[in-house]
Formats: sequence, structure tokens, C-alpha cells
Amino acid sequence: MIDGKDIKTLDESSIRNNITIISQNPYIFNMSIKDNFKLVKKDITDQEIAKACKLACLDEFINNLPEGYNTIVGEGGVTLSGGQRQRLAIARAFIQNTKIILFDEATSALDNETQGYIQQAINNMKDKYTILIIAHRLSTVINSDRIMLVEDGKISDVGTHKELLSNNKMYKKLYENEILDQ
Repeated sequence: MIDGKDIKTLDESSIRNNITIISQNPYIFNMSIKDNFKLVKKDITDQEIAKACKLACLDEFINNLPEGYNTIVGEGGVTLSGGQRQRLAIARAFIQNTKIILFDEATSALDNETQGYIQQAINNMKDKYTILIIAHRLSTVINSDRIMLVEDGKISDVGTHKELLSNNKMYKKLYENEILDQ
């Protein structure tokens, strides 16, 4: 359901216009940071860009660059770290202003500190968007309102982190293994 309407009754365009996908490797274009935003919204203001970057926990990094928002980031964002590319993709999602944001393994290749920035950016989105997070790392979804545990391609359990930890042996084992790996 999207806005109370069965997704099967919506056309592909309606669905695509309401969902932003942030993948594990978001594509960043070989142009300035500012121009990467202009691809999403042609008439974007500097204030809108700055606000989006602040919400995505990227503004401090950009403000410390010699050319700031005019910095060319290279093909695929090669001059940025993985976490900076992710946060730039999150900032672009703020600008797109769709109803649903889907994170597809968006934190899988990030270190814990960078994942913390991404988690803060997600928390900044919480009240304005429906957020779906696909993740193997439980630390990515631990603060979610609902977690759906998938086994063999099917949802096997649904609950909060606390509920699943108490009631689901597989979830508890996954969580304990993740803690031990850190």
C-alpha cells in the first residue's frame, strides 16, 4: 500500500515517482557536488543544498573542501569515500522528496564510524518519509519501528529489535554473532 492505495493498482510511473533508492554503491556524476544536486532539481537553491547536506551529515566535510560545493568529485565520486558517497546520495534523496526511501544494503561496506553518520542521517529522515532498509548488518536496523526477518525468501518474523531478541532464536543468534565480530 502507498497512501492507502494497493500498489497493484498503481502504474509504474506513479510507483517510481514515489520511491528513491539508495544502493550500496550510489552513482555520483563527474561534476561538482552542487551540479550533482542540480540533476535532481534544476532550480535548486544553495540553501536547499546546504540544508540537505546538513541533514545527511555531510555539510561539515563539504565546507572544509577548498572549493566547497563547487568541488568536482570525479567519475563515480572517486574523490569521495564510500560513506561520503552514501551521504551525498541521502542528501539527494532529501531533495527528491519522495514518500518512500529504500536503502539497499547502504551500509554494508562502511566502517562503524561512517555507519554512525549514515544512521544519524536516517534518523533525520524518520518523521518525514517511509524508510525501508534492506540490510544484513543488524546494527543498521536496530532502531527501526519494525524489523522483518527473512528466511529462505519469506518473512519469518516481524517485531522490534527488543521483541525479536526475546522471541526469535535465529535473530538472537545473528545479533550475538554480529556483536562478537566487532
